[in-house]
Amino acid sequence: MTLHSDPLISIVIIAYNMAREVPRTVETFLPPYQQGIESEEIEIIVMENGSTEPIAPEVVENWPANVRYIKVESPKPSPANALNEGVKLSRGAWVCPVIDGARMITPGVIKSCKDMMKVYDNPVIATIGYHLGPIIQQENVNNGYNQQVEDELLASINWPHSPYKIFSISCLGGSARALWLGKLPESNVLIMRKEFYLSISGFDEAFNIPGGGLVNLDFFKRCVDHHDSQYILLLGEGSFHQFHGGVTTSRSVSKPSLSKNNMSTWEEYAQQYAHIRGENYKPSDKEPILYGQANANVKRETLTAAKHIININTKKFK
Repeated sequence: MTLHSDPLISIVIIAYNMAREVPRTVETFLPPYQQGIESEEIEIIVMENGSTEPIAPEVVENWPANVRYIKVESPKPSPANALNEGVKLSRGAWVCPVIDGARMITPGVIKSCKDMMKVYDNPVIATIGYHLGPIIQQENVNNGYNQQVEDELLASINWPHSPYKIFSISCLGGSARALWLGKLPESNVLIMRKEFYLSISGFDEAFNIPGGGLVNLDFFKRCVDHHDSQYILLLGEGSFHQFHGGVTTSRSVSKPSLSKNNMSTWEEYAQQYAHIRGENYKPSDKEPILYGQANANVKRETLTAAKHIININTKKFK
């Protein structure tokens, strides 16, 4: 494919030892998997951020011309620098920074975003995050969940040929258990104007803990709380995390930090956030504008989220 004009949306995907996962992620952002979008409207920039096991050359060579693979020259432990660098290199008027390259998406995400671009002046369009597997991966790893089990799960639904069946082999991510019934602290696939991204200086590179600490939560909050943005949350679509032994998805953040400082991982993250922002972290209170289809998946997940909230409130009052 020859590129003749600037794309509509640039997807910047961070890769770190994700040779198995990133190719699936890339596939899900491109047509024909993505519906209602033409190839020339999409640009994908994969930022290889210091991997010891990068993506195989034969895989990269088979990607279409609108997918660029860039090895970050001076990779940092946090993905923030690579994300900002990738966005600066992008050609689209809209950007989608994907901090975790293991995140596959459903086929209607980009089309839904295009719909919202026509309605709102400065939309920040978020997706709900899911984990592949019946329970969140931080817990499921204790049951022997691994990449081989996950491959078998995907094969069981004939993925990618039956893409929406992915909901049947997934669960809501730990930060998304309350869905739109509670406060959503982050989104791993967030689309906005490139001009807006640059105006808020993108991801804050002061979050330099390996993996970024709370950098994604901080970025999400700054985006949706901005006085000039409209916070949109997509229904019936989502991003799905593939298991890859990541910093926060292969072990509980309540466990001792890997930096051996006598704090849990969450305490270490929260301490850095408070140091950078001058206040303790709390999710945004801004209510989203919901857009999408109230299909069977949405109804089932809403019931699951309601039960989760009821359980939390029951524990509070015991």
